[in-house]
Amino acid sequence: MAVAMAAQFSEDGKYFAKLTADGKLKIWNTLTNSFEQEYTPDFHLTTPCTCLHFINLNTSRIKGVSPKKKKRRLSETSSEPSIALGTTNGLLLLYSLSKANVDFTIDSATSQTINCLSSADSCILYSGAGQNVLVWNIESRKFLSKWKVGNETVSAILAVPDTNKIFTAAKSIKLWDVQTKQVLRTFTGHSSEVTCLKYILPSDTSSTYIISGSKGDRLLNCWSLSESANDRNAIASFLMEDVVESVEVNLSSEGVTKMVTTLRSGMVHLFQHTLNGKCSKPLKPKTSIQVVSDTGQSKDTITPIRILGASFVDSETLCIGYGSEAILHFENITISINKKLQCLVRKDQQSKTLKQDQSSKTVTPSVSNAHYLTSQTSTVGADSASTKRKIDGKAEIPMEKRLENLTLKVDGDKAPKAGHNMAHLLVQGLHSKDRNILRTVLSKRDEELIVNTVKRLPVNVLVPLIQELSKFVSGKTLSAQIGRVWMKQIIQTHASVLISNADLPNLLGSTVGSIESRLSLATSVNRLRGRIDLLIPQVSGTQGQQNGDDEQAVLVYDDRDESDHSDIDLEIEENSESENEWEEESIDGETPGNNAEASESDAEMST
Repeated sequence: MAVAMAAQFSEDGKYFAKLTADGKLKIWNTLTNSFEQEYTPDFHLTTPCTCLHFINLNTSRIKGVSPKKKKRRLSETSSEPSIALGTTNGLLLLYSLSKANVDFTIDSATSQTINCLSSADSCILYSGAGQNVLVWNIESRKFLSKWKVGNETVSAILAVPDTNKIFTAAKSIKLWDVQTKQVLRTFTGHSSEVTCLKYILPSDTSSTYIISGSKGDRLLNCWSLSESANDRNAIASFLMEDVVESVEVNLSSEGVTKMVTTLRSGMVHLFQHTLNGKCSKPLKPKTSIQVVSDTGQSKDTITPIRILGASFVDSETLCIGYGSEAILHFENITISINKKLQCLVRKDQQSKTLKQDQSSKTVTPSVSNAHYLTSQTSTVGADSASTKRKIDGKAEIPMEKRLENLTLKVDGDKAPKAGHNMAHLLVQGLHSKDRNILRTVLSKRDEELIVNTVKRLPVNVLVPLIQELSKFVSGKTLSAQIGRVWMKQIIQTHASVLISNADLPNLLGSTVGSIESRLSLATSVNRLRGRIDLLIPQVSGTQGQQNGDDEQAVLVYDDRDESDHSDIDLEIEENSESENEWEEESIDGETPGNNAEASESDAEMST
């Protein structure tokens, strides 16, 4: 019985199925070397398929089909197998090759990822999910039961034909009795999870074997299942240089076992051995098969082509599938054990297809009649008839005229401004966060340039631009002035976009705070300046009045004669004598007013 995995041949070798990385099922016909079918589940992105297994259904026993339809379907699809698909959410899909669609779906209601599949007949199917074994009935389309097989995740499962026994594998391999759910034997010897199991039943039924391979070992181990063999270690090991992906076995009538293995590197190894006892040393392959492509660039340059699968057609013929998931070719080759390496040189169809596509898309323009059209070669004007000449595409243009057309020097105001905006450079600086580019663009003070640049800015760069301008506004005087001009144009041009931004208060918070702080400072300065203007005239007027009252002559010069001085002296003496007489009268009480006042006071005292 074949082991369930992501790629597998059918039992008759007619079909090869593979699950791609994007969750699609692809099926090839190996006999006709053609791509047959492709199926994409509806849920291939959310719950992709994880494993597949070919199974031959007995259509005469399928539930819900009338006897007439059963006979017709049996006659039509007796040679067409079906494919069981496991998914990540515990669903089992049964894909019909005759219908090219999913026939039915069974839900395990466990929501566990199905890691591997195997069947002993066309009725019962086993799968490993987590630490459990799930049992399915394909005929009744029911999920039967599950049981736990250990503390490790089941990575491979194999049903033994014509028995009620199955193998489950993690790092160790266990043989179970399905009815009693008991472990019969345990095999240990792998250092990592086992990924492939293969059952061998020689013509001598007294001895049976199982071959196992893991994802981290470069060995295949062979275990004896006979009841007389008490040794739990492998009786034989097969040595390879890479990890094994698939195993196929062919038994000859002479008892010779041939085993072909497909490696992760894309090579195929063929082993030949008679299983009749324990081997002390690992066995090496008899021959190796590799497919390469000759690129034709040099004699020593070859490109390997990966082999994705290999299966026995007979004991001397092998069917290999090589290429890629997009282009896969199948070929029957004859096995030659006398050669250590069989190197098959084939054409790489994928690279050939790419070259054809590239060559078909390449168009070479015809330039035989090309000529220059300049002011000297074109005929324009009413008098073109007088200057008419033949334009046959072969007119020679002087080199200096061509250089004039290519020159970048233009005069004065005629110089082109290249759109007079720096929107592309600003967007580049915002995306790369290059400080030099941002400083170059945002330091421009030409208002027309700023307007044209802001109009051509995409909406998605407005937020980072405002964040950069917030630093300018909160900076020194010159940077604040430049940032104010940029911010003004952004708000005027993209006001509707900014209003729709829910984070606008946080976006403009620092800018508004800087502006308010500057306005409060300017208000204080203006108040101080007004008070000083009112105080200065008052201080200046007071100082002028004080200066007028205190003015005295520093020097007085009198230019009169001595007679004038004697007259002045006499006047001063007369005035002084009259003043002395007045003082004496007032003291003696001879003044009339004073005498009257004294008599009134005396009368009052006498009473």
